[in-house]
Formats: sequence, structure tokens, C-alpha cells
Amino acid sequence: MRAMKRYLSVLLLAGAALAQAQPQFGPTDPDFAPVDAAARDYLNRYGQPGVSVVVAYGDRIIYAQGYGHADRERTLSTSPWLEYRLAGLSQTFSAAAVMRLVESGKLSLEASAWDLVRNTLGFLPNDERFRTITVRQLLTHSWGLDRSITADTAGSYFIDAGGFTQSASSQLLARWLFVSRLNFDPGARYAYNYTGYNWLQRIAELIDGRPLDQQISELLGAEKLSSGRVRFGKVLPSQITETEPDYYDVSGAARVAPIPKLYPAPEPATVPRPYGAYTLEGYGGSGGLVASAFTVTRFVQRLQGIRAPALLKPETWAQMQTEQLLADGTRNVGLGLQTFLQWPDTTDRLTRQDGTLQGARTGWVSAARVRGGPKVTVVTLVNGSRTWATDPGGSTDDIHTELVNPLLAAVDAIGAAVYSSKPEIGGDRLIAWDTPTETYYIDLLLDWGQLKYPEILKGTPVAGTYDGYRYRYYAATKTYVGMKQGRIYLYQPDVWPDIQFLATMGEYLPQAMREVAAVRPVAAARREAR
Repeated sequence: MRAMKRYLSVLLLAGAALAQAQPQFGPTDPDFAPVDAAARDYLNRYGQPGVSVVVAYGDRIIYAQGYGHADRERTLSTSPWLEYRLAGLSQTFSAAAVMRLVESGKLSLEASAWDLVRNTLGFLPNDERFRTITVRQLLTHSWGLDRSITADTAGSYFIDAGGFTQSASSQLLARWLFVSRLNFDPGARYAYNYTGYNWLQRIAELIDGRPLDQQISELLGAEKLSSGRVRFGKVLPSQITETEPDYYDVSGAARVAPIPKLYPAPEPATVPRPYGAYTLEGYGGSGGLVASAFTVTRFVQRLQGIRAPALLKPETWAQMQTEQLLADGTRNVGLGLQTFLQWPDTTDRLTRQDGTLQGARTGWVSAARVRGGPKVTVVTLVNGSRTWATDPGGSTDDIHTELVNPLLAAVDAIGAAVYSSKPEIGGDRLIAWDTPTETYYIDLLLDWGQLKYPEILKGTPVAGTYDGYRYRYYAATKTYVGMKQGRIYLYQPDVWPDIQFLATMGEYLPQAMREVAAVRPVAAARREAR
């Protein structure tokens, strides 16, 4: 305990010293100063650009912050509203979609994974062991691929007979199954890989009939703070909008030639690795999903049945968090996540997952802090690759050790008496004001308002700014609707003499993000010039 207090004291001092260097934006709360200090310490220690952090207690989100930069060049602060590349966190989402099919009776964990996709392949396996691989073995990374021996296909590409570049996860999976052999007998041992979860993605899509990201998004739906939007990401800069941060490679990393024909002509000779060394389509359900820290938090809460409506039946969630018995003795493997018994003679389990891609580092943990107590959930999304410049250990890259666990310790230091009494946060101070990010979301909300309330917001509006408001004026109804510092206002001078406050942006933003199908390429030239 004394060591923990000394550690937190150092973090608080470091946090104070870095306050100017590392911007922070969110609904600040002095009680959560240890969380702020731990997050800033991580950014400084490992040279990371930014991190979004969400802390939940039970079914409530009690703290959320953006630390550091979403865009270093424009000095834009990050935010939990931003949608990050999830990397390996995608696998828990994919596992949940698979387990929905299991609990509905449409799929068995012991079913042959080959039989479930064979009708779409058009060839026989060149390794008969493929026929014996089960869905459970794909979920537990024990199906036969060791990527230290045979290359993992996810995120890569190949040139087909017509000279076209193929990089979709289903295409990569089919080619891998056609040309490869297994490195060990299915079920013999654990070996982490991405290809198995692309196989699960293919199975889920064939049975359900919808793309995986659509399945998950429709399952989640919009709720307070979370749009519930989960989508496959893009790496082409012109396809990335202000809803995402910029992604940064390890400091000093060499630029690389992009995947052929990924960029329109004239193709750049080299790009930063997060913008063309791989594709998110190629990572698919194994690492290619994009979502906000709020949406990840709501997903984790509802996956466990902590928040209603639960995504799975209690017995299905129990299967997911049960430690699987693997032949080589590997411990703590669940179905799509890591699972640890917290105390002997209890059923309390700590569950977690993490992920890494060039330009993204992600992790979440959910655990009771006392036997049988409510869960504390911490979600962290980083828009950078890990550096080792100031790390004496040098070689370890473990987001749980380096960030998630210190954040959980910081919550513990705050004390349950304090954090358990916190209400759910509001949504009026979660986007930095007067930034391109806020402008993007304001335009999105105004577009959504026109779709939802056409009788009031009628005709072609005139857009403008006045006294800090960004507004649109609708002459047909003599109506102004505008936003200022995260709040929405309505002004109808023929009806009311005063400007009327309607709501915070956060109250409507989750629904607007789902319902406005707008892809607005922004700052593409800046991104592609990096």
C-alpha cells in the first residue's frame, strides 16, 4: 500500500508537470486526478500521441477523458467520442456475434469450421486436418496456425490472375486455405493469430446473411454517450474523416511502399505504415473494426449483462468467460477474450482484451473490486505505436501492464466510497470547442436535424457564425438552429423573443452518428502529405 501511494504521488506530480504538454479534454473531476496522472504518465513515458479513456462502475460511465493529441500537426486534442481502430479488440466483438448464433441454435462450438465455409471455396483442402478444426478452436487460437512458422494472412494482399490487388478478409482467407498447411494438429496447443477470427467472421456472415459490422451495430443500437456504431475501417487517408484521430507510427519508423493499387494514381512512393502497410478490410473481424471508447464500454457492459439489454443470455456469457482447457496447459483463454479467476472460492472473474496495429494500441478490463461486487470497467484506445525510448525494460509491449492496470490501480486509490457515488457523466464537454472535430459533429447534427424535423428545418438553409454560435437559418419557417460550446440552441424570433436552449450535443450525437449516412473526406491532402 505504501508503494502504491508513492507511485500515485509520483504520477500526480508528473501529471501536473505535463498539463501544458499533454492537453486534456473532458468533464474534469478532481476526484479522478489519479486517473488523469496515470494516463499522462503513459503518454509521456512511451511517447504516444493520445489516448481516450472511459471508466465505468456497474452500468454507469462515471469518467471519460481525452488525453494528448488526436492530431499533433493541428494540435487537436483527442476525445472519447472519436472512433479508433480497435485492432485485437475486434475479436471480442466477433466472438459475441458467433456466440449469438450458438445460443440461437444456428451454430455449434464443435461444428467443423471447414464444413461451414466449404460451399464458398470451390476446392478441397490440401491438408486433411482442416476438416477437423472446430469453431471453438478458432475462438481459442488453438486450431493449427503458428504465425512464427507460417505467415498470418490478415491485413495483407495478393495479386490475382487478372492483375488486381485483393485484400478483403474473405479473399485472403480463401487463398490462405487453398495454399497453406497447418503447423500443428488442431487442438494441440495455443498460438495467437488473426486468420482464425477472419474465418469466424466468414462463418458469422454466411449464417446470419449480414456483414459482421452491421450485425454488431444493429445489435448495440444508440444509447446515452454511445452511437453503437461499429464499422470496418479504412486506411486510405481520403476515406478517413474527423470522426477518427490520426494514427502515428513509432517515432523514427521508416516509411514503406503502400499495398499496390491501394491509392489512386499517381500512387505515392512511400507512406507511413498506418496508412498503407496493411488494410483494415484485410484484418476484418480479427482486427479491422473501428468504434469509439464509449461504444466499446457499452459493448463490454452489455456483453456481461451489467447493462440492459444484455447482448447474450447469462449462460452464454458464462461460456465466454469460462477458462478453456487447452492441451498444452495454456491458461486464461476464454472465447474471444482473456479470463482470470479473481479470488478462490468465488465466481468473480476479471475479463480483458487488448490489441495492437501499427498506429493503434487498445485494451479494456472489467473486474469486481470486492468479492461479488459491481464491476469496474476501464477502456483505453491509443492512436499510436508503442515506443521504447524512455523504457528501461526495452522489449515489453503490454498495454495492460503499461496503461490499463495503472488506470485500474488509480481508480482503486480514489476509493469505492467516492467512485461508486458518481452519477453517469453528461455529454456537453467531451469534444474540444472551436476545432475541426466540433465543426464536423455540428454539421453532422444539423444534417440529422433536417432529416428528423423537416417541418421546422425546411428548405435550403443559410449557414453562418455569430457570437460563438455556428448556425443554420431556415427562411421558410424563420428558424435558427445553432450550437455553441457543446450545447444546442433554437431561435424563432416570431415565436419567442429569446434564444432557447434545447439540449447538449451529447444527447443527440449518438443517434445522429448512426442515422446520417455521410462520409465527408476532410484534410485528405494534409494526411496524404504526412
